Amino acid sequence: MRIARFIVGTPRELRDGLGWLLRLLVAVLFVLFSLGKFNADPHGEWFRIFARIGFGQWFRVATGIIELVGGLLFLLPGTARLAAIPLGATMVGAMIADIAVMRNPIFIFIPAALLALVLIAAFRDPSLGDTIPNLQRRRAKLDRR
Repeated sequence: MRIARFIVGTPRELRDGLGWLLRLLVAVLFVLFSLGKFNADPHGEWFRIFARIGFGQWFRVATGIIELVGGLLFLLPGTARLAAIPLGATMVGAMIADIAVMRNPIFIFIPAALLALVLIAAFRDPSLGDTIPNLQRRRAKLDRR
């Protein structure tokens, strides 16, 4: 039972509609980005970017696999936090590559935004959605007194 809860998530996480939407957005983005990395056409965008980075084309494929598996694991609340580790590391690496290799610091905004989205979606507390209604109920009770 503990393993199932770890993989699937807690009952509260399963009822969290906004959490599902955020995780679905992250999953779709990373799966789509990963599919482009499997294109071996030498004229393709990812092929040229990874050639410029200089680690070889195996690194492009490895990054695509990490993004594909991480995106799929991100769908379930229980595995989203686990998937956030390699996805976050990939985005940090992309930011470093944008600054150090590509020499264009403006490009870091896309991986930085994706990193922020990954962290927000993975570590979002579903009970935060109850905070404002709870505060409003408490205030209403105090106003009635």
